Amino acid sequence: MEMMSKETPISKGYIADRALHWISAILLLLMLLNLSSQLHNVDWDIKGQVEHRQDAVEMHAIFGVVLVVVTLIRLALPRIVKVPLKRIVPKSPRHSLFITATHIAMYTCIFMLAGTGVLLVSNYEIPLSIFGVDLAPDREAFYGVFPDVHVVHMHLKQSIWWLIAIHFAGIMYAKR
Repeated sequence: MEMMSKETPISKGYIADRALHWISAILLLLMLLNLSSQLHNVDWDIKGQVEHRQDAVEMHAIFGVVLVVVTLIRLALPRIVKVPLKRIVPKSPRHSLFITATHIAMYTCIFMLAGTGVLLVSNYEIPLSIFGVDLAPDREAFYGVFPDVHVVHMHLKQSIWWLIAIHFAGIMYAKR
């Protein structure tokens, strides 16, 4: 049962690709699980409601920026190392199409989550400071733009969970 291409040896580029993959996976899971937990499970009386929300949103935004940077590096890596990276060999043309479609959907979802996240923090009701950039609160935008963008962001969040499940199922299928 051939899983990987035998012609392509394991290289430093492959190791870097796998490291970036798992860094991305961990960051994504932290983002998906941490903001809601930090907002709803941590006692906000400790810092006060505003500072508590600021900390949660700022941490989420920082993880998001790092995730986007790591993802861009991972996408650029094959062009940087100029050596083909070892990949699972698709079992059929349909399997290859499924792998490609799943990865395109995952990357698109990550970038759309980042884009909607930028819109959310730029239309938030409390002041935020992300990477030293101070964002002033905008109550009018918070009640106008924010709810619609938040709905899209939550749909994307649900989509990325489904894509993670599909990705995991695909890995199990390929390794059977």
